[in-house]
Amino acid sequence: MKNNLTMTVLASAFALVLSGTAIAAPGGGQGKNGTTLAAYKTIDICAVDDKTWRYSGEISVWNEGVMDTQGFLITDWIQSKAFDSSGQFVNAISVTTFNPPLSVIPAGTTQETALTTKYTVDAQALVDSYIRNSAQLTITNHSGQLGKLFGPNPKATYTGTLPPPACDEGNNDGCTYTRGYWTSTPGVVWPDEYSRDALFFNSGKTWQEVLEIAVGGNGYYILAAQYIAAILNQNKAIDPAVAPDGVQDTIDLATAWFTSVSDAATACPKASSCGTQKTWAGVLDDFNNGVYPGGPPHCGD
Repeated sequence: MKNNLTMTVLASAFALVLSGTAIAAPGGGQGKNGTTLAAYKTIDICAVDDKTWRYSGEISVWNEGVMDTQGFLITDWIQSKAFDSSGQFVNAISVTTFNPPLSVIPAGTTQETALTTKYTVDAQALVDSYIRNSAQLTITNHSGQLGKLFGPNPKATYTGTLPPPACDEGNNDGCTYTRGYWTSTPGVVWPDEYSRDALFFNSGKTWQEVLEIAVGGNGYYILAAQYIAAILNQNKAIDPAVAPDGVQDTIDLATAWFTSVSDAATACPKASSCGTQKTWAGVLDDFNNGVYPGGPPHCGD
């Protein structure tokens, strides 16, 4: 029997992302003059065999303060909670290997330039359970918490079907192209249901115009360009790309956000604003480049 664990309330989806951003209240007037850490993560699951599942995803982390992090540590757990339980999630599988390993998050790292590490672990199948990944990221020089182990605790709940698809099918179907391919490659035909001349949500610009914008630091257009490429990759006529659940969750969050924005010109007024949206763009960029864990390869690779 399959249990569809999709998020049904958009508010809870936004809470999932915001729970991963733990920028401490300024202490002693430090604010972003100190070290401020934030993060976002995804989780995907596929079945290696009847008893073993593969848990994978990405963790993006950034530091907008003026000092490098000290004592950076990731304590990451795959957690479970029985369907018939009213209790809390409990730690089930420890995640200890990250690629690439992260040791220092440099000062001035923005959400656009967030450092991303991937995790993959093969372990026991957590049947008849809700499943999530909880990553506690700590440093010892967080603004307002100097000398303490402190940092964000991003969580990502698995929203796919259980039992999950086999690792050699489903999540790695099709292939992807980058934003540049969909923007200007001669002779490229878009999927029938999408038009270059259609308006992109409430931006006042067409899908093609959005792709052609030199995004700079504007979070709206950074995300929009990767979002358009991901949507087109999913719907192209030949070898449509099947998005892993972590990517699809990010696409759904982006769709809800674009729908809620009434004026693209004022949505991200500063280069440092819309950090969460820039981090979503990073996940979609990896998907479009064929490097997202468990996702389809880049077309031609």
